[in-house]
Amino acid sequence: MMKLLERPIIVVLLLLALSGYLYFFQLDKIALTDPDETFYAQTAKEMFLKGEWLTPTLYGKPQFEKPILFYWLIEISYKVFGINEFAVRFPCALFGFLGLVGIYLIGRLLFSNRAGIFSAVILATSLEYLILSIGCVTDMVLFTLMLFGVLFFFYGQIRKRGYFYLLSSAAFALATLTKGPIGLLLPAFVIILYLVLTKDFTIFKRGFLLAGVLIVFAIIAKPWYLIMYKLHAQDFISTFFGFQNITRFLTPEHRIGSQVYYNIPIALGGFFPWSVFLPLGFWRFFKGAFFSNTESRVHRNHYLFILLWFFVIFLFFTASSTKLPTYIFPCFLSLALIAGKLWDDFLNKGAAANFVRWMKASYYALPGIILPAFIGICIFIKMDYPEILGKTVITGLFLIFGIALSLTAFISRKFIAAFLLIAYSVVLIMYPVDKLILPALEPHESSKALAKELLKYHKEGEVIGSEYDYRAGVAFYTGKVPIKIVDYSALHELMGSEERVWCVLKQKNVVDLYGPGIDKPKNVVVVVLKSGKKRLITNKPL
Repeated sequence: MMKLLERPIIVVLLLLALSGYLYFFQLDKIALTDPDETFYAQTAKEMFLKGEWLTPTLYGKPQFEKPILFYWLIEISYKVFGINEFAVRFPCALFGFLGLVGIYLIGRLLFSNRAGIFSAVILATSLEYLILSIGCVTDMVLFTLMLFGVLFFFYGQIRKRGYFYLLSSAAFALATLTKGPIGLLLPAFVIILYLVLTKDFTIFKRGFLLAGVLIVFAIIAKPWYLIMYKLHAQDFISTFFGFQNITRFLTPEHRIGSQVYYNIPIALGGFFPWSVFLPLGFWRFFKGAFFSNTESRVHRNHYLFILLWFFVIFLFFTASSTKLPTYIFPCFLSLALIAGKLWDDFLNKGAAANFVRWMKASYYALPGIILPAFIGICIFIKMDYPEILGKTVITGLFLIFGIALSLTAFISRKFIAAFLLIAYSVVLIMYPVDKLILPALEPHESSKALAKELLKYHKEGEVIGSEYDYRAGVAFYTGKVPIKIVDYSALHELMGSEERVWCVLKQKNVVDLYGPGIDKPKNVVVVVLKSGKKRLITNKPL
């Protein structure tokens, strides 16, 4: 079997099968969630219906939150699959699979074929990677393009073929078209710092090759930015570069994320269940990069790059005033390789006894952490989604069963089986997640039910209002653009209309219409449908 797995094409096909079950089969199990998925879906829908391929458009107006590539991918998906949830999420699932191929190839190139396989399996079954592969946000596409940029860079370093550097430049250019300047600036800083620390100035001495790298990047990334400036001038510059990049870095956009340690639990939780192996993995990489007398210079350099990639990106987003759980996702490139190499070393026959003891301690921490983590999740679910607490307990039992099998194998010294059973535990819980959790979460996280109910009663010309978080979802599922409700005065004005109007808003804001200190609405407020904590209301009896 191991000889068969030495063939990359076999590994890629197995990763495709794993991705098919974990990602592609899950794409339409839940309606699009508010506000992020619906934001991208509605933007691409408006562009697609208008035949627009240059300017991102939302509610009929240009919006410059992200560059163009992600919208292109969704538009192409619409063309192939039609306008639906599967099409919206397909690009991220595809890039999720490609990311597994990329991490396998990097692990194989830098360390060994088995380390590459382990890294891919670990990445595929880590919590945040799984979530982002079945959602519609830019982070998975950015991650994969940056990953391939790194892969091609090392192909160029190791195989001494200049065209790989050109492919690396192309990948980073596409990353820049996905999420802006960080698609270039962060990888470029890591690579330049790595070359300086390893005293490898070869590429800087090859002027023709360096010029080619810059030209390829400019040819791919520059035209769209120039066109946007020509079409929208200062509006594009101030919104995209000024607000979306500089202001958001310097000024917090959200209430969460002000703590300097914010990204530590995000990394550990997002990399679950493999995060228990990270402390030992990081120590071994530090040791290999700076203190080892047995590692080759090439391997020490590889350890160094992986550490630099993690800490530069992690510290950059720690310094950012605006923080979100997905911002440090590019760090998972390092985390997967660190954990994959750790397991590869552990399974080597010549592994040192002290290392084996620490590895066993890391493994035994996993079942020890799962129980309190499970209790904490249940407490959170009871507070926010009490009606799905029982379903969460059932799903957790599936995970505990898989981990118990893994623990049994580990105690029996069947270590490869123990590794695979950790991954199997994640695969196993996808069944109750699909059948129990996602259907129960949909009313809480999506506006689809309210939008469909609205279409039953809405007549042409009747005004629809919506709070910001639900506006894109209502637009996507109704095909009608709601006006934005920003405060109580706007809500009172809308509900006081002589004509029938509709509004989608939070339950607490419906209740507060009758609260102390609030002017009572002129018309009666009719709650047409309740969906999670959202309500569809109108100002006239049905």
